[in-house]
Amino acid sequence: MQKKNSFVLCLGLMVLLPGIALADAISPNITSGGKVYSEERPQKDFFGTGMSGRLSEASYLRFTGEHSFDDGDVETAIKKLGKAVHLDPNDPTGHVLYARAMTSKLNQQLRKGTPAVDKELLSECLEEWKLLWRHDADTSEQMEAKGQARRLMRVMKVMAKEESETPAAPNSAKLAAGKEKVNRKVAEKEPFKFD
Repeated sequence: MQKKNSFVLCLGLMVLLPGIALADAISPNITSGGKVYSEERPQKDFFGTGMSGRLSEASYLRFTGEHSFDDGDVETAIKKLGKAVHLDPNDPTGHVLYARAMTSKLNQQLRKGTPAVDKELLSECLEEWKLLWRHDADTSEQMEAKGQARRLMRVMKVMAKEESETPAAPNSAKLAAGKEKVNRKVAEKEPFKFD
């Protein structure tokens, strides 16, 4: 009788609140898309072979990667979580933890005012958040991903604007003036006539 009541309650919630995602931890649309997250090979001697070995190792790496991240060792966390996502690309938890670790590293660079923010890291981080934004079954993680992706897109826009406003070096101005002078002289001459 209790199973029937809980089923009716869930059905009622789905009718009243159609936007709620009642899903398990696996989001079928999250995949690696052919992206290589880690070059490290699976530890078959410890975790075993086959899919169960890969999933066990990925679970272990998510656990230890999250602890490394909590302890402030962002580099180790990124390495472990990247391998976890590589071994089990369908688990959104690995993608979320990986994106959070990369965002933390990026935030450290931005806080320091490092003139050369790692653009590759920025684009990878943005790709992960967009993946979660579009495909994660958990609404709260989707909202987090949407917010982070929008923030990173603004950072990219500001960086592009700063790069375009950077004054040209004196040598490049002379070079541009020289090219313009050569182009005018070529334009004044008569074109070659082929017989």
